[in-house]
Amino acid sequence: MEDAKKAARTLYEAFDNDDVARYVSRHLEGNPELKKQVDLQLYEGYVRSHIMKSICFVIKGEDHENKDTFETVSIWVKPDAGSLDDYLTLVRSGFAKMAWNTGAEGRRRVFGVLFPVLHDNYDHIMSVDPNASNTWTLVYLGSTPAARGKGNVRAMFDHVFDNYIDPMGANAYLESSAIRNLPIYERFGFRAINAVWLGDRDDPVDKARMDIMIRGPRGEKWRYLEETREKEGYIVPEVSIAK
Repeated sequence: MEDAKKAARTLYEAFDNDDVARYVSRHLEGNPELKKQVDLQLYEGYVRSHIMKSICFVIKGEDHENKDTFETVSIWVKPDAGSLDDYLTLVRSGFAKMAWNTGAEGRRRVFGVLFPVLHDNYDHIMSVDPNASNTWTLVYLGSTPAARGKGNVRAMFDHVFDNYIDPMGANAYLESSAIRNLPIYERFGFRAINAVWLGDRDDPVDKARMDIMIRGPRGEKWRYLEETREKEGYIVPEVSIAK
């Protein structure tokens, strides 16, 4: 747990210009200091809750003892994790502090929009798969700007797939908050399934798109890919390299 703040700072740097990150604390843009504090508390809450009930991985990097971030952090929900948003977990992981500081509008954005959208769409998309209970969910994977291009994403995925997910014959599920990143995930077997939105998708500013992606067991194409795309009316973005 002593590294939770360091992991949170890593994610803060990694997602500094991310649409989802901006959406959840957009109401604080007039107070940059408070906005940063709330963003860091949100990431720390994620890290602590998943250390408590699931699993996190880090690539520390050289001279990490003298730096206030790691190079790369990933947060996963394991199939047997249980609920990560029960009251006791939220309090113990620090979400309660973030909820107080972000105010009523921030609580609405995180607990009334973000969490339900993530949970409900996961249940909706995976309901077609009898193997849904054997699914790992990637919550965050981020590298600091200085660590990008060093092969950390491949190293992270290879480690988790080879040692955890593939031996279980499990699915892997994620929501990409940047369309430009779809080809990166596709190189590791993920395929885009559907797009979901935070906020009003017709609003010119106050919204965030996430593309749901699934990797089938041992890197195979998820067997329900085409029928789910057709049912959801999903159009694969042009940036895709593995439609």
